[in-house]
Amino acid sequence: MEVIDKSKGEERRIKNKIENINYEKTLDFFERRAERYSEKNPYSVTMYQDNNPDLVESRNKREVEKLLPILQLDSKSKVLDVACGIGRWSDAIQKEICEYCGIDFSPDLIQIAKNRTELKNRDFLVGRANEVEKILDRNKKGKYNRILLIGILIYLNDDDMIDTLEQIERCCENHAIICIREPIGLEERLTLKEFFSEELTDHYNAIYRTGKELMKVFEQCLLRKKFTLKQEGFLFSEDSLNNRKETSQYYYIFER
Repeated sequence: MEVIDKSKGEERRIKNKIENINYEKTLDFFERRAERYSEKNPYSVTMYQDNNPDLVESRNKREVEKLLPILQLDSKSKVLDVACGIGRWSDAIQKEICEYCGIDFSPDLIQIAKNRTELKNRDFLVGRANEVEKILDRNKKGKYNRILLIGILIYLNDDDMIDTLEQIERCCENHAIICIREPIGLEERLTLKEFFSEELTDHYNAIYRTGKELMKVFEQCLLRKKFTLKQEGFLFSEDSLNNRKETSQYYYIFER
């Protein structure tokens, strides 16, 4: 059943209904975000909170502290970062690895990532998440053993999310770790469709699925392909890092 909040400024908050978002509008949004890039608060481009750089820094620090050790990176690690933005996770990976490849559908974000990066063995490619196999093949890339899907699924419609995860599984080596970090709907599915955000001063499109919805997809695309769910949980335990009532950051670690 569809429930649309008719209060002022919230007529595009769609609850408990599957409805697609427009990718071109999402791309336009991120291209506008790229225009706001600042070296003083670089990660706000994709973590938002433009006026609260301390919160951006704290959230990034806690996320990296929690998830980076779980990746078990070493000199043989080949990292594929889908929806890499300006290369935030490339920055986080300071350990010597075999290869890092970041993909994002925003040319402007990719250009910023390239300009910022001085580390070796780092490639940044333009392309959509649901075309990851085509992008890797076109750039003569092989398979990967560490996959990062950080905040990308909320920008994919259901069919494309499934397609993307199926492609990701095929891009993995026999032994691989997949790290998925997503904001989830705490009680119900919530779709923001051309919703004007006062915080972002822009229109925003995203799909916040419940954990139950996501696990059904993971069962189909990953668990049936011999991946095991090794860890899951809420990303932030501190109240100061959670400022949303309906959604919260959650992570999943799969290994095969």
